[in-house]
Amino acid sequence: MDNRIPAFVFRHRRFVPIATLMLLVILKICLHGTTSLLMLIAGALIVASGMGFRIYSAGYLWGRHTVTEVESDFLCASGPFAYIRNPLYLGNFAVGMGVCVSLNEWYAYAIFIAEYAFLYSIIIPYEERFLEEKFGDAYAEYKARTRRFLPRLKGYKGGARVSPNYKSGAASEKYYLVILGMTFILFYLLFVR
Repeated sequence: MDNRIPAFVFRHRRFVPIATLMLLVILKICLHGTTSLLMLIAGALIVASGMGFRIYSAGYLWGRHTVTEVESDFLCASGPFAYIRNPLYLGNFAVGMGVCVSLNEWYAYAIFIAEYAFLYSIIIPYEERFLEEKFGDAYAEYKARTRRFLPRLKGYKGGARVSPNYKSGAASEKYYLVILGMTFILFYLLFVR
């Protein structure tokens, strides 16, 4: 199977949400949209919960998830990874929904969900093929006992236990935090009426 397109999408995955965000801001400006301070705050709280979950999850990867090539030194099945295979992507979903709540426009949800489905329908199978090749039966067992997006109530008990490094996890998210902080300042200045 040709991995050039999935590898390209994976390598540039940070730019897709930024482009989507720019499109949403341009649309809102062109359509003379506004939002309330209450919706901005509600969206910011959802974004903060998504980012908190991302930072928590990133701690179990020791901040090594911000790479341009799929790689892994170990199969993480600890912390949130014991309940769901893609906790960082679940955090991204919460962040995106929080942005949509803040914008308070129907088209924001439609565009975000389309972008999210496009991006992760390419990235996740690409990552899973890598993990299957690298970790073989250990990954197959983990995959069979955890879901992609919906957490299970009972965590996976197999695999090596990983101690989190929250400092590295938080440091790896600083880029994301700066972009989101600037985004909400921009939303406040442009759209709150």
